[in-house]
Amino acid sequence: MQIGTRALLIGLMGPAIQALGIVYEIAHILAVHAHSTLSPRHMLFEPGFLLVIVGFLVSMVCVPVAVAVAQASPEDVAIPVYEPVEAERPEMLEGAE
Repeated sequence: MQIGTRALLIGLMGPAIQALGIVYEIAHILAVHAHSTLSPRHMLFEPGFLLVIVGFLVSMVCVPVAVAVAQASPEDVAIPVYEPVEAERPEMLEGAE
């Protein structure tokens, strides 16, 4: 995956969650609360508002990570491939006997 694409996906996670919460809450308000007022309890415990809050918190974490990924070199963000160590285990067992 390209570094720019990876950074963009990381940076857009929070706003995507917020957008989902806003769409959910608009649909909920239009369907259920069209003629009633919103209470503070409604804003604290309704899933749409909670998604907006979580999206904001995720943005606070993901945007700095996305900036760091965007500024990193390809070697820094490459997934490391570990190779198994040669058979050192049997040698250690032979020396113990």
